[in-house]
Amino acid sequence: MIVRVHGARGSHPVPTSKSRIEEIHKSIWELAQNSKANTWDEFKRFIDSKPRHLTQTFGGATTCVELETSLAPMPIFIDAGSGLTVACMDKASALQSPEFLRGKGEAAMFFTHTHWDHISGLVTIPQLFMENNRFHFYGVHSDLRGRLEGLFDARYFPVPFSIIEPRVQFHQIALGKSLRLGGIKVDHLPQSHPGGSFAYRFSDGKHAFVMATDTDLKNTDRPHLVPGDNIYSNANVLFIDAHFSPEDFINKEDFGHAHLFQAIDFGVRENAKMLYLAHQNPYYTDREIQNQLDRAWDYVKKEHASSKVEIRVAMDGDVIDLKKA
Repeated sequence: MIVRVHGARGSHPVPTSKSRIEEIHKSIWELAQNSKANTWDEFKRFIDSKPRHLTQTFGGATTCVELETSLAPMPIFIDAGSGLTVACMDKASALQSPEFLRGKGEAAMFFTHTHWDHISGLVTIPQLFMENNRFHFYGVHSDLRGRLEGLFDARYFPVPFSIIEPRVQFHQIALGKSLRLGGIKVDHLPQSHPGGSFAYRFSDGKHAFVMATDTDLKNTDRPHLVPGDNIYSNANVLFIDAHFSPEDFINKEDFGHAHLFQAIDFGVRENAKMLYLAHQNPYYTDREIQNQLDRAWDYVKKEHASSKVEIRVAMDGDVIDLKKA
């Protein structure tokens, strides 16, 4: 199973400013003065070894993740934030496959919840408006159709829902019930977040990817959950909300998001092999996000020295092979 991260930022998209681009250019120029590389490949390896904020951004698209596996009858997407707009133009995405471009594609899309940053990309993809493409929308919220249909209100968008209605099919997921897409088992769990969100676990029997964005991690202890024996447990990759720094979390406990150390403690408790810190605060700069990652590594060494968990910051363009996680 391959996981493609098309968007991982929280709350709203973050554009890259002209001044930020110039800052990156200057940083690369300064690094180049000390490089002994003679080819682009050598230089790329050199700059890739540096902290990301010096040479790149952490990305600014909101949540959209794509699962690629031969065991499912169709590609799987989780959430439709502005990262879905990125996906529809990404040649590595199923949305750019010959089938979708010819109007013969089919995809499943799961929704953790329907806050704007998780659905706004839906109306932007031309593949949705091609006559014979098919999209299957899955959700636990009982009124998913009504929520998504509202995106096509003429006050906000010029194309009526009736235009795409023949191409979409809604699938109500029964609360607490598993479902299967071919050889992929999908489980879910309610999470603590304003308006309600759901975590999803996608498993092929050998590898598991867990999407746990938009949660403050309340109600994750007994009697609500049995530590080590729940849908978050023993995942190859746990993609988890880490919206705040511990300092910024103060007075924001009711915002429905976790802070860095909470996410790490939880990931270690649930024995995640790889922990991807996601839904980064849109007001954090690339340098501040890099600082979050540096703090995460230091925290694990200090508080969880015996843990073998690997920690990353989820960013646009990440490609994660679960077989290697």
